[in-house]
Amino acid sequence: MKIWILGAGGQLGRALIDRCEVLGIPFLASKREEVDITNLDLLKWKGEDSGCTHLINCAAYTDVDGAEKESRKAFSTNATGAENVAVAARENGMCLVHVSTDYVFDGEKNDPYHEEDKPNPLGVYGKSKWEGEQRIFDQFSSACIVRTSWIFGHEGKSFISSIFSKLCKEDRIQAAHDQVNRATYNCDLAGAIIDLSCHSGLFHFANEGILSRYEIAKDFYNEAMRRGIPLKCSEISPVSMDSFPSISPRPAYSVLDTKKVTLTLGRKPRMWKTILKEYFDHVASPN
Repeated sequence: MKIWILGAGGQLGRALIDRCEVLGIPFLASKREEVDITNLDLLKWKGEDSGCTHLINCAAYTDVDGAEKESRKAFSTNATGAENVAVAARENGMCLVHVSTDYVFDGEKNDPYHEEDKPNPLGVYGKSKWEGEQRIFDQFSSACIVRTSWIFGHEGKSFISSIFSKLCKEDRIQAAHDQVNRATYNCDLAGAIIDLSCHSGLFHFANEGILSRYEIAKDFYNEAMRRGIPLKCSEISPVSMDSFPSISPRPAYSVLDTKKVTLTLGRKPRMWKTILKEYFDHVASPN
């Protein structure tokens, strides 16, 4: 096995590199500036020359609000680019894992979304990712697609990893009590993706624990206090997600059901409180 990681400069790409190094799996890591997935000829040439047996595509246009302004760019990467990756993987005889998102759903359900549920994305970002999924399976029926949600890690920016910084710097913070999901630790996602790299079909992966953004902020606060980390914040207020106006509509409830991946891998995703403690083990204490 030799894995080609596309989008290696992002937080998931870096987690995959770390995982491959720990497991001793040979890999080739390509950042966006090195390999643009909208360039099919380059993808096919690089793939043929790589000697890789597996391809993991983390490359994506991920600016949810930006996608509303740059819809052509979002679809070019998330739909056409995804299709190009599928073609390159198929023509070079590679197994393919592509990473997608919970934003393909509209958030109207009151229970977790299964892989069989029909997507109905609200904004351009979700629509572009959903089209990318369809194009991948059209080009490469044995591909594997992993949808995930609320990714965070030691490096890179996300609303979850930014909470700690806000607790350290701001007197009061607000967090939505009515936007609910499951967080995903990028280290755990990387491990699951590698384990799924020889499988086909659609899978959902996120860590155990259904939480609002407000509950996540409270858990961050409590864990920091438990460790004796000095915080400036003294108040976390629950507010409606409407208090944070955005250009793009976002699903209020897009919790992913992970029974299928649990059965396939023979293990449940780890619990939120477990990964939160591990996250704090790695992040530096504030100065």
